[in-house]
Amino acid sequence: MKLSVIIVNYNVKYFLEVCLHSVSRAAKGINAEIIVVDNNSKDDSCNMVKTQFPDVVLLENKDNQGFSKANNQAVAIARGEYILFLNPDTVMPEDFFTQTLAYMDAHPKAGALGPRLIDGKGQFAPDAKKSFPTLQVALFKTIGINKLFSRSPYFNKYYAVHVGEHEIAPVEVLSGCCMLVRSSVIAEVGGAFDEDYFMYCEDVDLSYRIQKAGYENMYYPPATLIHYKGESTRKATLSYVRIFNEALIIFVKKHYSKKQASLYLLFINIGIVLRAVLGALRRALKILRMPLFDALVLLVTLWLITSFWVLQLKNMLPIPFSSLYATLPVYTALWIVTLYFNGAYDQPYRALRVTRGMVVGTIVILAYYGLLQPGLRYSRAIIIFSGFAGTVLLLGLHDILHRLGIFKYIAYDKLPRKAVIVADEPHYRQTAHTLQRVHYAPQVAGRINPYIQQHDALGSTAEMKDLLYTANINEVIFCINGLSYADVFAQMQACGARYDYKIHLPGSQSFVGSNSSHTAGDLYTVDRRYNLDSFAQMRNKRMIDLVSSVLFLVLLPATAFMVKKPMSFIKNCLLVMAGKRTWTGYAPHPYNAYLPRIRKNILPPYNMIAEYAPGEEVKNQLNIAYAQHYTAGMEVTLMLNNFKYLGE
Repeated sequence: MKLSVIIVNYNVKYFLEVCLHSVSRAAKGINAEIIVVDNNSKDDSCNMVKTQFPDVVLLENKDNQGFSKANNQAVAIARGEYILFLNPDTVMPEDFFTQTLAYMDAHPKAGALGPRLIDGKGQFAPDAKKSFPTLQVALFKTIGINKLFSRSPYFNKYYAVHVGEHEIAPVEVLSGCCMLVRSSVIAEVGGAFDEDYFMYCEDVDLSYRIQKAGYENMYYPPATLIHYKGESTRKATLSYVRIFNEALIIFVKKHYSKKQASLYLLFINIGIVLRAVLGALRRALKILRMPLFDALVLLVTLWLITSFWVLQLKNMLPIPFSSLYATLPVYTALWIVTLYFNGAYDQPYRALRVTRGMVVGTIVILAYYGLLQPGLRYSRAIIIFSGFAGTVLLLGLHDILHRLGIFKYIAYDKLPRKAVIVADEPHYRQTAHTLQRVHYAPQVAGRINPYIQQHDALGSTAEMKDLLYTANINEVIFCINGLSYADVFAQMQACGARYDYKIHLPGSQSFVGSNSSHTAGDLYTVDRRYNLDSFAQMRNKRMIDLVSSVLFLVLLPATAFMVKKPMSFIKNCLLVMAGKRTWTGYAPHPYNAYLPRIRKNILPPYNMIAEYAPGEEVKNQLNIAYAQHYTAGMEVTLMLNNFKYLGE
C-alpha cells in the first residue's frame, strides 16, 4: 500500500466531515487507506464517519488518549509506504497527494514533508515551517519578541523566516497538523510520536529525530493546505501556554545535556512568568476596557453634578473630600454592577440593556442612599440627574468609540452580513434552503456560477473578486459540487482576507470555515443551539440561585412552613449558595451527557405533581427544551410553581 492517512479527532465532527471529503477526493487513484482515531468525542463524530465514510478505518477510544498516543495506535495498524499525520481541521486540494508523493519518491533523502499552510481566509500561516527550540529561539518566542520582529531571521527564527513562503527547502521542524513521513524512517528513528507528550511539541520531537538520523524535513510549498485552527488561536489561552511549555521542558530534558537543560529551563521559566503576567494584563484590559471606561465616565459625571448642585444651586460649603470618597465610588460601583448583570457588556450590544442597567442601578443607589448617615446624604436629585446624564453619555460615547473601532462589539440592530453562494442552480437552492435554518446566518445576495456566466447568476468565478467588492459582499460560501477544492483555494487567495469563507458539502448540515488564523474554526450548523451554552444565561442562573437562597434564609421560618421538608430545604439553600447545587435543571436521562453542563439540580424542568413522573422520552424532550429556551423568567417560574418541593 502506498499511503496511510491518520487523523486524530476530538469533538470536531463537521470539520472532520469536510477533511475526510477532501482527503477522499485527493486519494482517488492512489492505493491508500484512511484511519480515524476518535478520542471519545461527544458530538456524534463516530456515527458520522460510519455513515458517510464507511471505507474509513475507525478506532474508537473510550477516553481522550492525547495526540501522540492516538496517532501511535493508528501507526501500529497502518500499512502504507508513507504515513500522513493530519489534523481534522484541515482541507486539501485534489492534487495534494500526486504532488507530495511524487516529490518524496524522487528525493530519498527527504524523511518527512510538510506543505504550505493557509488559514481560513487564504492567508499564509507561518507555523508551516519552524526551527528547533534552542535557548535563543525559545526565549524570543516565549517572551513574544518574535512577534515584534516577525520578519527578522534572528528574532523570529522559530518560524524559519529565512526560508521564503514559496521556497522548497529543508527546515528543522514541520507542523504536526500535516506531516508526510516515510514508514521506514518512522521505524528507523524509534517510532512516530513520544507518548510523554500529551499535546504539542511532539512534531518538534519527531522532526528532531528524523534530522538526527540523517534525513531532511522538507518544506514543500507547491502543495497547499488549509488549517483552520492555527497556532495563534491556541496561544491565546492560558492552558495552551502551560501545556506547550510543559511539552517544551520534556523536549529539552530529553535532547539536551543536563547543564544545557538547567540553563535553558531557568531562562524559559523566567520568560513564561513574564509572558503570563503580560498576557493576563492584556486579557484583563480587553475584558474590562468598557466597564472601566464606563466607571470613569460615571464617576466624573457624579463629581461634576455634585459640585454644580452644591456650589452653584444650593450655595453650600464644599463637601469634604472624605465624604465624596465614601459615596461617589460606591455609587459608581453599584451602577457598573447593575450594568453587568443587565447584560450591558454581553454580545450583541443593546442600548436597551445599558438603559435598563442604569435605571436599576439608580433605584439601588437611592435605596442605599436612605441607609447613609445624614452627613453623607447631599440630595437624591444628584443621583437622579447623574443617572440620567450618565445614561445619555454612555450611549453616545459607546456609539462614537464603536465607530472609531476602539470598542469592538456587535450591535444588536446591525444589518445582516451579505453572502454569495458559489454553486450551480440546483445546489444553490439546496444550500440557500439549509442556510435559512441556521442561527445568525448571513443574508444571501445571490449566486455565483462556477467557471461561466449564466443569466440567473450574479456572475461567474472568473469575475468574482471584482464582483464581491462592487456588491459589498462580506462572505463567500463555496458549495463543493462541481467545484474542486483547488478552485476554492485559488479563489480564496485571489480575493484576499477582506472576506470570510465557508465550505458546504452537498447534503451536509453545516458550513465550515474560519475568519483567520487568529480565531478557532467556526461554523454555521442547523444543530440545536442551547441558551445554557451562553455565559450570560449561566451568569443569570447563578445570580438567581444566590439571591433566592439568601432571600429564603432571611425569610425563615416563614419559607420553611411552605415546603414539605424544612430541614432539607435549609440544607439545599446552603448547598446552592455554596455552588454545589442549582435550584432547577435536567430530569435524570442518559441524553443529558449531550446537553450543556450545569450543577446538580434540585427541581426538574417541569411542574411537579405528587405520585406522577413523566415518561423517559417526555423527560428528554423537556430537558432539551429547558436547555434550548432557558431564561431567568423560566427559572423563577419553575421555582414558584414547585416551591413546596424545594426541600426534596
